[in-house]
Amino acid sequence: MGKARELALAPLRSEGAVEQVVRRLGEAIGTGVLAPGERLPAEQQLAARLGVAPMTLRQALAILRDAGFVETRRGRAGGSFVRPDAPGALPEPSATPPTAARLRELTDFRRAISGEASALAAARASGATVHDLRAADAAVAASAGDAAAFRLADARFHVAVAEASRSERLIAAETQVQAELGEILRFAPGPAAARRISQAGHAAIVAAIAAGDEQAARVEAVRHAEATHDWIVGLRLGLGRAQVAGRPAACE
Repeated sequence: MGKARELALAPLRSEGAVEQVVRRLGEAIGTGVLAPGERLPAEQQLAARLGVAPMTLRQALAILRDAGFVETRRGRAGGSFVRPDAPGALPEPSATPPTAARLRELTDFRRAISGEASALAAARASGATVHDLRAADAAVAASAGDAAAFRLADARFHVAVAEASRSERLIAAETQVQAELGEILRFAPGPAAARRISQAGHAAIVAAIAAGDEQAARVEAVRHAEATHDWIVGLRLGLGRAQVAGRPAACE
Protein backbone atom coordinates (compact mmCIF):
# COMPACT_ATOMS: atom_id res chain seq x y z
CA MET A 1 0.00 0.00 0.00
CA GLY A 2 2.93 2.37 -0.66
CA LYS A 3 1.47 4.74 -3.26
CA ALA A 4 -2.07 4.54 -1.88
CA ARG A 5 -0.75 5.38 1.60
CA GLU A 6 1.25 8.29 0.17
CA LEU A 7 -1.86 9.68 -1.52
CA ALA A 8 -3.94 9.20 1.62
CA LEU A 9 -1.53 11.51 3.43
CA ALA A 10 -1.12 14.05 0.60
CA PRO A 11 -2.06 17.74 1.09
CA LEU A 12 -5.76 18.63 1.23
CA ARG A 13 -7.68 21.54 -0.22
CA SER A 14 -8.15 24.42 2.20
CA GLU A 15 -11.96 24.48 2.49
CA GLY A 16 -13.68 22.30 5.10
CA ALA A 17 -10.33 21.02 6.32
CA VAL A 18 -11.56 19.14 9.41
CA GLU A 19 -14.19 17.25 7.41
CA GLN A 20 -11.65 16.51 4.67
CA VAL A 21 -9.16 15.07 7.15
CA VAL A 22 -11.87 12.90 8.69
CA ARG A 23 -12.98 11.68 5.28
CA ARG A 24 -9.46 11.10 3.91
CA LEU A 25 -8.18 9.20 6.95
CA GLY A 26 -11.48 7.40 7.47
CA GLU A 27 -11.47 6.13 3.89
CA ALA A 28 -7.82 5.08 4.16
CA ILE A 29 -8.54 3.12 7.34
CA GLY A 30 -11.77 1.64 6.01
CA THR A 31 -10.04 0.32 2.90
CA GLY A 32 -6.92 -0.98 4.66
CA VAL A 33 -4.56 1.61 3.16
CA LEU A 34 -3.81 2.49 6.78
CA ALA A 35 -3.66 -0.94 8.40
CA PRO A 36 -5.15 -2.05 11.73
CA GLY A 37 -2.67 -1.31 14.51
CA GLU A 38 -0.62 1.05 12.35
CA ARG A 39 0.84 4.09 14.06
CA LEU A 40 0.03 7.35 12.32
CA PRO A 41 2.80 9.90 11.82
CA ALA A 42 3.35 12.31 14.72
CA GLU A 43 0.77 15.11 14.80
CA GLN A 44 3.12 17.86 13.60
CA GLN A 45 4.41 15.67 10.77
CA LEU A 46 0.94 14.45 9.76
CA ALA A 47 -0.50 17.97 9.84
CA ALA A 48 2.35 19.16 7.60
CA ARG A 49 1.83 16.29 5.15
CA LEU A 50 -1.89 16.98 4.92
CA GLY A 51 -1.30 20.72 4.64
CA VAL A 52 -3.51 21.61 7.62
CA ALA A 53 -2.99 23.31 10.96
CA PRO A 54 -2.17 21.07 13.95
CA MET A 55 -5.41 22.17 15.63
CA THR A 56 -7.39 21.10 12.56
CA LEU A 57 -5.74 17.69 12.69
CA ARG A 58 -6.47 17.33 16.42
CA GLN A 59 -10.13 18.10 15.84
CA ALA A 60 -10.30 15.51 13.07
CA LEU A 61 -8.52 12.89 15.17
CA ALA A 62 -10.98 13.52 18.00
CA ILE A 63 -13.86 12.78 15.61
CA LEU A 64 -12.13 9.64 14.37
CA ARG A 65 -11.51 8.51 17.96
CA ASP A 66 -15.18 8.98 18.82
CA ALA A 67 -16.12 7.00 15.70
CA GLY A 68 -13.82 4.12 16.68
CA PHE A 69 -11.24 4.53 13.91
CA VAL A 70 -8.20 5.53 15.95
CA GLU A 71 -6.99 5.41 19.52
CA THR A 72 -4.46 7.56 21.34
CA ARG A 73 -1.76 6.00 23.51
CA ARG A 74 0.34 7.94 25.97
CA GLY A 75 4.04 7.68 26.76
CA ARG A 76 7.26 7.48 24.79
CA ALA A 77 5.85 4.87 22.42
CA GLY A 78 2.50 6.61 22.25
CA GLY A 79 0.67 8.44 19.50
CA SER A 80 -2.38 7.86 17.35
CA PHE A 81 -2.95 4.29 16.15
CA VAL A 82 -5.48 2.69 13.82
CA ARG A 83 -7.78 0.59 15.98
CA PRO A 84 -7.66 -3.15 15.22
CA ASP A 85 -11.47 -3.18 15.29
CA ALA A 86 -11.97 0.01 13.27
CA PRO A 87 -15.26 0.07 11.32
CA GLY A 88 -15.23 -0.35 7.57
CA ALA A 89 -16.94 2.97 6.83
CA LEU A 90 -17.49 6.40 8.31
CA PRO A 91 -20.75 6.67 10.24
CA GLU A 92 -23.63 8.37 8.46
CA PRO A 93 -26.18 10.16 10.67
CA SER A 94 -29.12 9.03 8.56
CA ALA A 95 -27.77 5.81 7.07
CA THR A 96 -30.42 3.94 5.12
CA PRO A 97 -30.20 0.78 3.02
CA PRO A 98 -28.85 1.50 -0.47
CA THR A 99 -31.23 2.16 -3.32
CA ALA A 100 -31.01 0.51 -6.74
CA ALA A 101 -30.17 3.90 -8.26
CA ARG A 102 -27.25 4.48 -5.88
CA LEU A 103 -25.90 0.99 -6.54
CA ARG A 104 -26.16 1.49 -10.29
CA GLU A 105 -24.37 4.83 -10.12
CA LEU A 106 -21.56 3.42 -7.99
CA THR A 107 -21.20 0.37 -10.22
CA ASP A 108 -20.99 2.53 -13.35
CA PHE A 109 -18.19 4.50 -11.70
CA ARG A 110 -16.54 1.30 -10.53
CA ARG A 111 -16.64 -0.17 -14.05
CA ALA A 112 -14.75 2.85 -15.36
CA ILE A 113 -12.19 3.01 -12.56
CA SER A 114 -11.56 -0.67 -11.82
CA GLY A 115 -11.75 -1.64 -15.48
CA GLU A 116 -9.12 0.86 -16.60
CA ALA A 117 -6.95 0.22 -13.53
CA SER A 118 -6.94 -3.50 -14.27
CA ALA A 119 -6.12 -2.92 -17.94
CA LEU A 120 -3.21 -0.64 -17.09
CA ALA A 121 -2.03 -3.11 -14.45
CA ALA A 122 -1.91 -5.78 -17.15
CA ALA A 123 0.25 -3.47 -19.26
CA ARG A 124 2.54 -2.29 -16.46
CA ALA A 125 2.71 -4.84 -13.66
CA SER A 126 6.00 -6.58 -12.95
CA GLY A 127 6.37 -10.16 -11.82
CA ALA A 128 6.83 -8.94 -8.26
CA THR A 129 3.61 -6.94 -8.50
CA VAL A 130 1.68 -9.97 -9.74
CA HIS A 131 3.08 -11.92 -6.79
CA ASP A 132 1.82 -9.19 -4.46
CA LEU A 133 -1.63 -9.31 -6.07
CA ARG A 134 -1.81 -13.07 -5.57
CA ALA A 135 -0.83 -12.58 -1.93
CA ALA A 136 -3.54 -9.93 -1.54
CA ASP A 137 -6.10 -12.31 -3.04
CA ALA A 138 -4.94 -15.09 -0.70
CA ALA A 139 -5.45 -12.72 2.23
CA VAL A 140 -9.07 -12.24 1.14
CA ALA A 141 -9.63 -16.00 1.12
CA ALA A 142 -7.91 -16.41 4.50
CA SER A 143 -10.20 -13.82 6.12
CA ALA A 144 -13.45 -15.34 4.85
CA GLY A 145 -14.66 -16.36 8.31
CA ASP A 146 -14.69 -12.79 9.62
CA ALA A 147 -16.98 -10.31 7.84
CA ALA A 148 -15.03 -7.19 8.90
CA ALA A 149 -11.63 -8.70 8.08
CA PHE A 150 -12.97 -10.01 4.78
CA ARG A 151 -14.23 -6.59 3.71
CA LEU A 152 -10.91 -4.97 4.63
CA ALA A 153 -8.90 -7.58 2.72
CA ASP A 154 -11.22 -7.31 -0.27
CA ALA A 155 -10.80 -3.52 -0.40
CA ARG A 156 -7.03 -3.89 -0.05
CA PHE A 157 -6.97 -6.24 -3.05
CA HIS A 158 -8.76 -3.78 -5.30
CA VAL A 159 -6.59 -0.86 -4.17
CA ALA A 160 -3.54 -3.05 -4.84
CA VAL A 161 -4.75 -3.61 -8.41
CA ALA A 162 -5.09 0.16 -8.80
CA GLU A 163 -1.57 0.61 -7.42
CA ALA A 164 -0.35 -1.81 -10.08
CA SER A 165 -1.75 0.59 -12.71
CA ARG A 166 0.78 3.21 -11.52
CA SER A 167 -1.84 5.93 -11.92
CA GLU A 168 -2.21 8.16 -8.87
CA ARG A 169 -5.68 9.29 -9.92
CA LEU A 170 -6.90 5.75 -10.40
CA ILE A 171 -5.49 4.76 -7.01
CA ALA A 172 -7.31 7.65 -5.34
CA ALA A 173 -10.52 6.89 -7.24
CA GLU A 174 -10.41 3.17 -6.40
CA THR A 175 -9.92 4.02 -2.73
CA GLN A 176 -13.02 6.23 -2.97
CA VAL A 177 -14.99 3.43 -4.68
CA GLN A 178 -14.02 0.91 -2.02
CA ALA A 179 -14.88 3.33 0.80
CA GLU A 180 -18.36 3.94 -0.62
CA LEU A 181 -18.83 0.24 -1.25
CA GLY A 182 -17.93 -0.35 2.39
CA GLU A 183 -20.72 2.01 3.45
CA ILE A 184 -23.21 0.01 1.38
CA LEU A 185 -21.94 -3.37 2.55
CA ARG A 186 -22.72 -2.52 6.15
CA PHE A 187 -26.19 -3.77 5.26
CA ALA A 188 -24.92 -7.14 3.99
CA PRO A 189 -25.62 -10.23 6.15
CA GLY A 190 -22.25 -11.94 5.87
CA PRO A 191 -19.34 -12.85 3.59
CA ALA A 192 -20.47 -16.26 2.30
CA ALA A 193 -21.90 -15.16 -1.06
CA ALA A 194 -19.39 -12.34 -1.37
CA ARG A 195 -16.61 -14.87 -0.86
CA ARG A 196 -17.75 -16.87 -3.88
CA ILE A 197 -17.91 -13.73 -6.00
CA SER A 198 -14.46 -12.62 -4.84
CA GLN A 199 -12.77 -15.97 -5.36
CA ALA A 200 -13.90 -16.22 -8.97
CA GLY A 201 -13.54 -12.54 -9.84
CA HIS A 202 -10.18 -11.92 -8.21
CA ALA A 203 -8.61 -15.04 -9.71
CA ALA A 204 -9.73 -14.03 -13.21
CA ILE A 205 -8.47 -10.46 -12.79
CA VAL A 206 -5.07 -11.58 -11.52
CA ALA A 207 -4.74 -14.18 -14.28
CA ALA A 208 -5.41 -11.57 -16.95
CA ILE A 209 -2.94 -9.13 -15.38
CA ALA A 210 -0.30 -11.86 -15.11
CA ALA A 211 -0.83 -12.70 -18.79
CA GLY A 212 -0.47 -9.04 -19.77
CA ASP A 213 -3.90 -9.16 -21.41
CA GLU A 214 -5.29 -5.65 -21.05
CA GLN A 215 -8.66 -6.35 -22.66
CA ALA A 216 -9.27 -9.48 -20.58
CA ALA A 217 -8.27 -7.64 -17.41
CA ARG A 218 -10.76 -4.87 -18.16
CA VAL A 219 -13.53 -7.36 -18.99
CA GLU A 220 -12.94 -9.37 -15.81
CA ALA A 221 -12.92 -6.25 -13.63
CA VAL A 222 -16.20 -5.08 -15.16
CA ARG A 223 -17.72 -8.54 -14.80
CA HIS A 224 -16.66 -8.62 -11.14
CA ALA A 225 -18.17 -5.18 -10.50
CA GLU A 226 -21.46 -6.30 -12.05
CA ALA A 227 -21.48 -9.55 -10.06
CA THR A 228 -21.08 -7.57 -6.84
CA HIS A 229 -23.83 -5.17 -7.94
CA ASP A 230 -26.24 -8.00 -8.71
CA TRP A 231 -25.54 -9.73 -5.40
CA ILE A 232 -26.19 -6.56 -3.39
CA VAL A 233 -29.34 -5.74 -5.33
CA GLY A 234 -30.69 -9.25 -4.97
CA LEU A 235 -30.03 -9.61 -1.25
CA ARG A 236 -30.32 -6.06 0.03
CA LEU A 237 -33.25 -4.72 -1.95
CA GLY A 238 -35.13 -7.79 -3.13
CA LEU A 239 -34.89 -6.60 -6.73
CA GLY A 240 -34.25 -8.92 -9.61
CA ARG A 241 -31.93 -7.96 -12.44
CA ALA A 242 -34.85 -7.31 -14.78
CA GLN A 243 -36.18 -4.66 -12.42
CA VAL A 244 -32.97 -2.63 -12.46
CA ALA A 245 -33.04 -0.46 -15.55
CA GLY A 246 -30.04 0.82 -17.42
CA ARG A 247 -27.58 -1.98 -16.81
CA PRO A 248 -24.89 -1.64 -19.50
CA ALA A 249 -23.43 -4.60 -21.33
CA ALA A 250 -20.02 -5.97 -20.40
CA CYS A 251 -17.23 -4.63 -22.57
CA GLU A 252 -16.42 -7.94 -24.24
